[in-house]
Amino acid sequence: MKHLALELGKIGGEGLGPFGDAPGDGLTGITKVVSSVIGIMTVAAGIWFLFQFIIGGFNWINAGGDKSKLQSSKDRLTNSFVGLIVVVAGWAILALASTFFGFDFTLSDPSGLLEQLSPNQ
Repeated sequence: MKHLALELGKIGGEGLGPFGDAPGDGLTGITKVVSSVIGIMTVAAGIWFLFQFIIGGFNWINAGGDKSKLQSSKDRLTNSFVGLIVVVAGWAILALASTFFGFDFTLSDPSGLLEQLSPNQ
């Protein structure tokens, strides 16, 4: 009877995927997933910045005195820098929120990103 009372008092189930791995509340699993997504998006944004920066520089070199091509390449470079600043500012805001709320929303261990996403755990 006591075992049944403990089971009835339990909120939720064991969970699915990364939410069922850790004993305790599901908030730990949620923060792991959010941290992994933020890490992947930050890496993708950095790669996208490099790609846009290289294309903008290449277009600037190949403008050949054409003012419209030169302006287009300047705009691409400017937009890539603004995008990088937005990503870094967003990451800084999440790091600050992590400090206030006590959960690690940012990826504090980049080497463990693939292990967190691996289904073999």
